[in-house]
Amino acid sequence: MEAGKPRFRFAPSPTGGLHIGTARTALFNWIFARSLGGDLILRIEDTDLKRSTKEFEESIIGDLKWLGLDWDEFYRQSDRIDLYKSEAERLLEEGKAYMCFCGSERLESIKEKLISEGKPSGYDNKCRSLPKEEIEENLQNKIEYTIRYKVDPQEIKFSDLIRGDIKFSSEVISDFVLIKSDGTPSYNFAVVVDDNDMGITHVLRGEDHITNTARQIMLFESLGYKIPDFAHLSMILGKDGAKLSKRHGATTISQYKDEGYLKEAMANYLSLLSWAPRDGEEIFYLTDILDKFRISDITKNPAIFDIDKLNWINGNYIRKKSNEELFELVIPFLEKENIIRHEDLKDEKLKNKIIKCADAFRDKLKTLVEFPGYVKDFFSDKTIGYEEEALEILKLDSSRIVIDLFAGKLRDMDLKEKSAGIGAGSILSEEKARDIINEIGAELKDENIKGKLLYMPIRACLTGNVHGPELPKVISILGTEECLNRISCTISFLKIS
Repeated sequence: MEAGKPRFRFAPSPTGGLHIGTARTALFNWIFARSLGGDLILRIEDTDLKRSTKEFEESIIGDLKWLGLDWDEFYRQSDRIDLYKSEAERLLEEGKAYMCFCGSERLESIKEKLISEGKPSGYDNKCRSLPKEEIEENLQNKIEYTIRYKVDPQEIKFSDLIRGDIKFSSEVISDFVLIKSDGTPSYNFAVVVDDNDMGITHVLRGEDHITNTARQIMLFESLGYKIPDFAHLSMILGKDGAKLSKRHGATTISQYKDEGYLKEAMANYLSLLSWAPRDGEEIFYLTDILDKFRISDITKNPAIFDIDKLNWINGNYIRKKSNEELFELVIPFLEKENIIRHEDLKDEKLKNKIIKCADAFRDKLKTLVEFPGYVKDFFSDKTIGYEEEALEILKLDSSRIVIDLFAGKLRDMDLKEKSAGIGAGSILSEEKARDIINEIGAELKDENIKGKLLYMPIRACLTGNVHGPELPKVISILGTEECLNRISCTISFLKIS
C-alpha cells in the first residue's frame, strides 16, 4: 500500500445479479478513484452463506468488466473469517462487546413487541450484563451465541462529501451483532475490519447505508482505526418516484446486455445518474469522464431512471459503430431469433448481407434487440406478406411497367457480368442500384412516371411495404438473384389475387 494514496473499494454481495444501483456505485467508485490517481479494491462480501453463490460472483465480475471497470486488488470475505473473529475477541476482552445467548424466537418476540409499541425494532440488552457464572454455564452447555457490540450513549457526527454534516444519536441504535451464531461476521463489523485492513480512505456508496455509517463509525473508534471519508449517493427512482424495481423494467446489468444495450452507453448513462459534467455534454466515453469529474458536482437529489434517455444514448453509440463493429454486435441477436446459424457465417455473401443491413438500419435502432425485427424479411425464403398500402400501389397499371423494366435491367446486368466472367451472385452495390433506378426514371420520363410512382412499386414488390431504408440499400442487401425471385413472386401473387 502506497502511503497517502487514495484507496476506494467496491463491495458487492453475490446474492443476485449486478443491480443498476449497485453498478452505478461501482462506476462512481472507479471514476473517483481513477480521477484522483488512486486504487480501487474489489471486495466480494460473501458471508451470507445461505444466499451467496459462485455463479452470482462470476456474473457480477463479468458485468463489471463488461462495463469497462478494472480494479487493483481483489478480496473475498469468506477467506478472512479468522481476522473478523480475532478482532471481535479483542472487543470482548476490552469490554466493548459481549456474548448474547438469546435465541431466534426471543429476538423475534422482542421485535414484534417494539413494533407494536411504535418503536424501532432492536435488542433489549438482556445479555449485556450476564454474570460470569451464567456465561460459563451457557458455554459448557454449548448454547449458541452471538457477539454483540455495546452501544454507549453518544452523538455520532460525520461530514459527508456529498451531503455535508450528518449526526445521529446512539439512542436510535441498539446493541448490534458483530459475529453471528454460525461464526460469520455481520455486515457492519466485517466492512469496518476490512476497510481498516485494506487501508480504505474513501467509502462511496448508496444513501441507504447512512444509518450503517453511524454504527461503523462507533466501531472504527472502538477498534482504534482511522475513519475514512464517507460519501452517500442518492437512491435511483423510477419516473413515478418509487424505488427502482422490476415493475420499472430490467434492473440488472445482465438484463440490459441481453436487451441490446452497449457497454459504452450503459456506463455513460449510469454516470449521469446524480451527476452531470459542467460543460453540459451528455455523450462521452468512460475514460473521458475522469477529467470532467468533481465529487462536488454530485447532487443530493434522487436520480430518476429514464429509459427514454438511455435509449437515446444507446442509439448514439450504435451510430458511432463501424459497419464491421455493428456486424459483430448484432450476430448474437440474429442467432437467438434463428435468423442465421453461427456456422452460416463462413459464407462471405451472408456476412456482406448482414453488414449492409447493419448500415441500412443503424439509424433506426435504439437497442440491438430491435435489429432482427427490421431485417428478418431480408433473410426469409417465405412468400412476401403485402401491406394494404403496398397492394394498392402494386395494382396500378404504371407499377407493372416499372417492375417489368426493373426486372429487365437486373437481368441485363446479370448477363453482362456473367459474360465478363464476373460470375453469378456478384455484389450488387448501392451505386449500381441507384444507377438502375435513375435509368428507369429517365426512360419513363415522357410517361410521367416519377417520384412515388417510380420508387414505391419497386419497394412494395421487394419488401411488401412502402416504408423502409433507402431503396438502393434495400436492392443492394437483397442482391440480383433475390430481387428477381421476389419480383417473380409478386407478379404471380398479383395474377391470382
